[in-house]
Amino acid sequence: MSDTTQHEPSLDAQTLVNQLMKSGMSAHTIAEKLGHRVSYRTIYRWAKGECAPHQPSDLEALRNIARGGVSSAS
Repeated sequence: MSDTTQHEPSLDAQTLVNQLMKSGMSAHTIAEKLGHRVSYRTIYRWAKGECAPHQPSDLEALRNIARGGVSSAS
């Protein structure tokens, strides 16, 4: 079913968030760079793989942040 569909973005978000956190960025900072559309607690959940971004734009923003850019969130 849609379990497989949800699993792949979860792993992708998990990897991205963990990379950002290993580079010294806090969950609070990541949430801020996402325009506070999600809480720092949600960032921790993404890092643990407990859930995945619901909005594709959040995942794309994470990718952009990981590339050293700024989020497209305003």
